[in-house]
Amino acid sequence: MTPEDLSRLYTTFRHSAWRLETRDVYAGAGDDEDFDDFLAGRPVTARTVDNSLWLANVAATRAEGKFFGRVRLVGHPVTDYTRFEFASYPENICAGEEVRILDRDWLSPEDEEWSCQDFWLFDDEVAVRQRYSDEGRFLGVEQANDVRPYVAIARRAAALSVPFQAYHLIPGPRRPARDLARPQVGTVDH
Repeated sequence: MTPEDLSRLYTTFRHSAWRLETRDVYAGAGDDEDFDDFLAGRPVTARTVDNSLWLANVAATRAEGKFFGRVRLVGHPVTDYTRFEFASYPENICAGEEVRILDRDWLSPEDEEWSCQDFWLFDDEVAVRQRYSDEGRFLGVEQANDVRPYVAIARRAAALSVPFQAYHLIPGPRRPARDLARPQVGTVDH
């Protein structure tokens, strides 16, 4: 499978496209102009369905009644890249994507096995693993031979996660255990 094959799946899936994002860093300084602006404290150009092919596709597929979503794992300490993604997720949500958050501190030891695998799951029939370097640079994709483990991971991650709006990102150092209580689904922290 090639990155182009994955790109085609974003527009040709029949009913659902779902991603598990597990990395704390997906780009470094100099890799992404918007990320560089964010790091420098400069305004980042707002993405809309009119200026972003990604958001236009999300909106179009949602208008067809298809599901588009992701669960984002959040590690500690929170990285600049995670803060950057959190600043852009509202744009994804406005386009119709469901964004859920799963704090790594909520995982049980049994969850550790799957919690470092980035992948897309299409129609619960095709799983595409994404590979990255330790620095977060994209290395490529590969289609999984057996989709069943990825369907199970998706269900587990969704069950453990909360809607983006219910998660309060605290970008400081690791929090004491007493502060790690999982927010109730449906509550919104601002």
